[in-house]
Amino acid sequence: MITITRIIKALGQLGEATAKARVNSVLLGMGREKVEEFGYSYDALHLGPSAWPWRKMTQDSAEEKETRAHLSELKTFGDRKLNDQGIARNGIEQAVCQALPRINPDRNAA
Repeated sequence: MITITRIIKALGQLGEATAKARVNSVLLGMGREKVEEFGYSYDALHLGPSAWPWRKMTQDSAEEKETRAHLSELKTFGDRKLNDQGIARNGIEQAVCQALPRINPDRNAA
């Protein structure tokens, strides 16, 4: 009975490892931009199935989502509304980084 339990456990682990390898391969085939859009770390994916779950840090992902949300919102504004906010159309990204300094403090130092 113990042998059967070990075999079942080993087959389960084999199936899990195979699934991770397949998912890893598919995600790498999608390209950096798409993979990171899904919240995975492209660099971790290159480490292979051993680096599973390949996710970025939760806090970084939340901050990136917040930045993208602000950028998307400002890009929908018309020129007049942007001007009322004191933002030029080509300065949207810089304005968001200045408003949210914790997102990328190195960029704000320049």
